[in-house]
Amino acid sequence: MVVSVEISGLPEKRLRRLVDLGFYSSVAEAVRDAVKLLFEKVNLRDAALNLYTSRDVSLSYAAEISGEPLESFIDYMVSRGVAPALGALTLEDVGVLEGEVLLDPSSAFVVYRSLLYNVALKLSGEGLKLYAPRALAPQIHIWEAMRVRRGLPAGGSINYITIEPVESEDSPLLTGLERGVLEYASRSGLTLLSDDYRVRLAAGAFGVRALSSLSLIATAASSGGVGGLGELILSLKAIPALIPPELEDRWLKGVW
Repeated sequence: MVVSVEISGLPEKRLRRLVDLGFYSSVAEAVRDAVKLLFEKVNLRDAALNLYTSRDVSLSYAAEISGEPLESFIDYMVSRGVAPALGALTLEDVGVLEGEVLLDPSSAFVVYRSLLYNVALKLSGEGLKLYAPRALAPQIHIWEAMRVRRGLPAGGSINYITIEPVESEDSPLLTGLERGVLEYASRSGLTLLSDDYRVRLAAGAFGVRALSSLSLIATAASSGGVGGLGELILSLKAIPALIPPELEDRWLKGVW
């Protein structure tokens, strides 16, 4: 997106004088340099954190504003005493999956950075089709490499599809990729896995069924149970991802 800025009067004269004096080759170059200095002056992480806590923007949108990867921004939030609203807030956020399922940035992060990946790998071998936007592939490859270094299984569970970002100036609460994911899921009739409850809320307007990635546990349990559940739950909490207490209690008691 190209932004046009009108500059007139004394500021314009001063900019042109800088060009005449040889400081810049053009007024456009001078303006770009001024914008660069502005971003160096503003603490984008604090601005993004304030945006996340004061408005209903998605976590990925706030991370995008901060200029940092989702994982780094979450670490910064936790260091400032703010817990991201990731995971499942209520029992209604968890259900049994079948057929084809689309992951958004938040669910891809939760799955790959926890032992939930092992469950996803098992289910993909049993016929559940897991898709992710191709734009997430570079980050997913990094997470897979991190898993390999730790001696954990990686690869073979995700299929990539091309999803174009959809920008909207009218309601800038989601990233362009998240909006594109919602529109794609709506057209294709796919269930969306999102661990960002704000994205799940937005999914309703698109007529999309949206669940937390904890649904992978419920799905695996419906066909025989999940091994090492206590360790799996701890790995989710370390993200940190939310698990409804009543659901955690039921699972640890073997009640699915």
